[in-house]
Amino acid sequence: MKNERFRRIWIMLSAFGIIFATLSWFHEAVLSGNAILWKGPLAVLLGFGLYLIFVDRV
Repeated sequence: MKNERFRRIWIMLSAFGIIFATLSWFHEAVLSGNAILWKGPLAVLLGFGLYLIFVDRV
C-alpha cells in the first residue's frame, strides 16, 4: 500500500520532468520572449494530465 503511493508520486514527478524538458526544447527551438513565464505552469498541467492518463497502465 505504501509502495503504491510512492510509485504514483514518482510517476507524477516523472511526467512533470518529461513535459518540462519537452517545453524547454520547444522554447529554445521555436519561441522567444517571455515564454519562460508560462512554461512551468504548463508543464505542471500537462504532466498531471499524463499522470492521469498513464498511471494505471504502468
